[in-house]
Amino acid sequence: MPKTAPSKTASPRSTKSDLDQSHLSHLLGFQTSLAHVRLQKAFFAHMKELDLRPVEFSILVLLAHNDKANQQNLCRSLALSAPRLALILDRMQERGLLSRERSDTDRRAHHVVLTEAGQALALEAERRSHGIEEAALAPLSRGERQILGELLSKIARGTRA
Repeated sequence: MPKTAPSKTASPRSTKSDLDQSHLSHLLGFQTSLAHVRLQKAFFAHMKELDLRPVEFSILVLLAHNDKANQQNLCRSLALSAPRLALILDRMQERGLLSRERSDTDRRAHHVVLTEAGQALALEAERRSHGIEEAALAPLSRGERQILGELLSKIARGTRA
């Protein structure tokens, strides 16, 4: 099959690719995937010293600001399966960042709580998180950033209102 020249409708600045992406550009999933890559790079650049993955960061911040969190709450909040979350929590517990404590009111339930080291890491990671997306979001105005956030929240919630 012969190669074709890149389409003039494809945005050469959207990615560092010589490939014609114009046949994918109508898919928001494709566009959000490309944006996600840029945002992930920014995250890892700022959190590298802390050895945190995005999901671990999210768990730390959620636990730092929510008393009596349990695995079910975390699964729902992060859209993770229970087995996947259990593996992540095991890894974090091995690092000494959190513990699981049996509930006083429901012996079947376990609360997930930060250790002192986990609390300190959560505070430092949250402090570093402010502004990490600035470069990736530079093409957007403040208002566009706010609209983008609202629209992505709607999609994530799956609701119109």
